[in-house]
Amino acid sequence: MRTNKNLEVKSKAWKHLFFLCALCVLCGLIGCENHWMKEATAHMHRHNFEWVTNSAVSTPTETIQTLACTTGCNTTRGTRTVSTISGSTQSLISSGGIITGGQPDEDGKLVIPSMIGGVDITRINGSAFLNNKNIKEVEIQYGVQTIGAMAFDGCSNIKSVEIPDSVTSISTAAFRDCTSLEAITIPENVTVISQSLFNGCSNLESVEITGNVTTINPYAFYYCTSLIKIEIPYTVESIGQEAFSNCHLLATVIMKPTTPPTLGKWVFNSTNASLQIHVPSGSLAAYETASENWTEGADKITDASPP
Repeated sequence: MRTNKNLEVKSKAWKHLFFLCALCVLCGLIGCENHWMKEATAHMHRHNFEWVTNSAVSTPTETIQTLACTTGCNTTRGTRTVSTISGSTQSLISSGGIITGGQPDEDGKLVIPSMIGGVDITRINGSAFLNNKNIKEVEIQYGVQTIGAMAFDGCSNIKSVEIPDSVTSISTAAFRDCTSLEAITIPENVTVISQSLFNGCSNLESVEITGNVTTINPYAFYYCTSLIKIEIPYTVESIGQEAFSNCHLLATVIMKPTTPPTLGKWVFNSTNASLQIHVPSGSLAAYETASENWTEGADKITDASPP
């Protein structure tokens, strides 16, 4: 019995010793990890990044600069171009063919080129120019394919935007609250007008939707209070909730599709009291009975020729 008790005591002692050893090792690892983190953080703080001109690809009208580490770490954080166009100077920040920010020239014009430093520009990044009040005019050159979500959201001084047919996608709220924007043409290769794309563009008077758009998403033209007339091309298959709601002056809607598009709720809510929805000859009955949302506005639907 005494021998068994001694063995039991020794076993417990070994377990305690093993536990203490494991604890020491763990503490050591934590200490090493903390030490490594401190060293890494300190190393990062020692980096110094500056815009450095790349003379090999710069031209007399386009200076290419790289945000590079000047403390020997060989790390870069993007590229910008300072370009002179017709005597005016603007700056753009780009990385891997994507525009991520910048400023217009002294007159407020912003040109998005098709190439910077030999690299094709294909995308304007989401929020790239968010709330930039310096931009008054935007020209996007052919080659750019995508305009990201909220790219120009809140740019309240933009009056005109030129979008090439190379653009195939314009994401959610890309031009929301561009309250000075007067006219827009949707490029022919864009098939979807995204949600809230022109929401709050209160000065927008002219909208040209090309014949390849199939979907107008919710709130696309919400609160475009200067819009008087809109033509929906024959390719459109669906119009989302409140797409034209609160367009207070909207008096004429010309529907080209012979088959009524799917209609969300309150699409034409709070528009002009004399609103007329003109549908193709022979399609009047189809529109009036297409769905509950069409039926609610049946008194505004006509197959008479628009003014």
